[in-house]
Amino acid sequence: MQDLDWIDLLKSNVLDKSGKSECTPNVNNIHERIKQVILIPLTVLIILFNVLILLCLIWNRKFHTQMYFLVATLGVADLFVGCVSIATLVTWSSEEMLDNCLIRIGFTVATCIASMFSLMLIAIERFIAISYSLWYRSMVTRAKLGVAVTFVWVLSLGIGFLPLMGWRTGPYRQYCSFLYVLPEKYILLTFTVGAVIPIAIMCTIYVKLFKNARIHIKRIEAVENVCGIRKSGSDSSFRVSSRSMKSIKTVVIVYGCVLVTWCPFLIATVVQISRKQESCILKDLIGTHLLLLGFSNSFLNPLIYVVRTKDFRNFITGLCQRRSQRSWII
Repeated sequence: MQDLDWIDLLKSNVLDKSGKSECTPNVNNIHERIKQVILIPLTVLIILFNVLILLCLIWNRKFHTQMYFLVATLGVADLFVGCVSIATLVTWSSEEMLDNCLIRIGFTVATCIASMFSLMLIAIERFIAISYSLWYRSMVTRAKLGVAVTFVWVLSLGIGFLPLMGWRTGPYRQYCSFLYVLPEKYILLTFTVGAVIPIAIMCTIYVKLFKNARIHIKRIEAVENVCGIRKSGSDSSFRVSSRSMKSIKTVVIVYGCVLVTWCPFLIATVVQISRKQESCILKDLIGTHLLLLGFSNSFLNPLIYVVRTKDFRNFITGLCQRRSQRSWII
């Protein structure tokens, strides 16, 4: 078995007429087989977590607010990532026709972009709620959110299906991996619009929120010092530390999760494109292992944005308690 794997790996590197290294797609390479194995439990987790989140958001009217509407939008985008993963498992990335391949990749790109932009919308909504709380109701209306979400999905689907509308690369060799079938300029455009811009906006928002939070804490401390509210110095230092740590945890978990899961994929792809197909192994790693790492963000999102929310956590706890009580009575 190991000998066959090395043979498959060697076959992926051939020399063209000019003597340069050229990658030959091989759907049975070891990386693709590992991807298929890992994708099964990952797909189950993505679908299970996001379906649970969406059902809870729909069921409880307490969650029918602007913020949770955006969380539901994120859940829908991540749920579609899981649905597209099912298609990948069924076809084994070896669609017979290029159009079928581009349809699957188009949905994959569109859902990933929609998920990233949904994270950005949540960050913007939180920034307005904290920094402009007095004008929140007029600035963040359901109509405006509907327009924003519609624009995100139209933009995501438009970018995702550009290759299907004609922006495609050379001959198709029945291996539906994005680096083998998508033009390099299209990939760079997708990364810029769908990843770099929202990540940069989220970074700016969270840094500003953190700075504003520290300024707000210092103002509260100044008022308390003047009014003599504090009882002891040790107690105040503890409270300042806990508030600061809470802000740091929010920034690290929310923004750091996006960086950890998607940045390796983005960076490696840019490196691969700049090297002009010199590393076939890197090309296969990007389309399998690093892509799976990016997909994992779609089941981590509900844990970060919803499970850590106190209202949602209380709702889940109450639901489980009622369920256990019914089982005990029966």
